[in-house]
Order: sequence, then structure tokens, then C-alpha cells
Amino acid sequence: MYSTKTATTNNTEFGSAYMPVGINENVTLKEVNVNKTPNGRDFLEIVFENDKGQTATMTEWKNEKNMWIKTDEDLQRRDDTQFGRVLQIINCFGPAPEVELNNFVEMINWVKNTLTQYIGIKKPLRLKVVYDKKGYVKVSNLGIFVEAMDAVGTQMKMFANDLTERPIVADKEPVVDPLVQAANEAIALNTPVTFETTSGADDLPF
Repeated sequence: MYSTKTATTNNTEFGSAYMPVGINENVTLKEVNVNKTPNGRDFLEIVFENDKGQTATMTEWKNEKNMWIKTDEDLQRRDDTQFGRVLQIINCFGPAPEVELNNFVEMINWVKNTLTQYIGIKKPLRLKVVYDKKGYVKVSNLGIFVEAMDAVGTQMKMFANDLTERPIVADKEPVVDPLVQAANEAIALNTPVTFETTSGADDLPF
């Protein structure tokens, strides 16, 4: 039912829970978590927050060999780049201590222990936020993505590969097999399924 007596107008701006895309200032470190997926994959999650309570998350997964990472040298380069990203955050609070870590799990636990002590001080940071390929907000992993607000000058810049416009992901229409659909409908109606074949004079071998 529609009525002019009950119709309403909402003049309140929608408030997103996620940080706007671009270079955000006066951001603070909110959480550092070491988690495990249901299938046992460990990952590091670092959450940043602005003064409006909006968040952006950085997630790090274990690097493994694949079609792009073929050799031990390739894998070590990926690990070095990954650790360099994490050290950007730590260096915002002071020089990172020298450390040698044997594997990914040791690394992410060390990062959690190192960064957790800085959460409460609410040091203002500058943070680069972008979209991922699925249109979700995330912390950029390109170049300088985080720095202290009290640093002299800024080295942060947006790159061409930083997605600043939400990608449009078209919905795909599912392909339905008519035989499967007929079987499912029969099951729902609790009726037997019969598939008819036609035969005629054209089917005879003579």
C-alpha cells in the first residue's frame, strides 16, 4: 500500500564504514590480527581507522610458488617485498629492530607483537587507500602507502595501477541445463521424470 500520509523522505547522507579512496590523513592504527582461514591458511590483518570511524584493511598472505613465482629466488624477492611493506608501518613509529625470521608464521606473529604496543598511542598517519579488483576498499600495496603525519615532506603518490574508481563487475547469467532443471522441478513436485523421444518414418533404417 502506498499513501501520501505515510510517504517519507530521507535527507541523511549515507555514511560508509570504509575509508574513502585516495590519500587519507590523520589515520591511526586500530588493530593487528593474526588469523587462520577455515582451511588452515595463516594471514596477517592490519586495520587502520580515521576520525570518522571508517576503516581500511591491509591483508598479507604467505607467498608460494606458482606460474609467476617459479624459483627460490623469485619467492625470496616476493618475501622481501612483502616484509618491506610491513616495515613501512613499523617505521612510522620508530626504526624497526633488526630481526631474522625463519618463516611466514614467525613473521606475522613478530609483526603483531611489534605493532600492538603502538595501537593505544593513536599516532596520526597518512594512508593510501584504493579499490581491489572486486571493488572492495583496501590499503594500497604499491609504493609508499603509509607514513607518519609529522614526517618532513611526503613521498606518497598515486600510481596508474592504483584503482581509484570502483571496477564494474557484470553479473553473469547462469547457464541452466534443461534436463537438470526438469529433474529438479520433478523432485520439488514429487513426480517421476520422463524424457520423451520422438520416432517416425525418418528414423527407420529403410
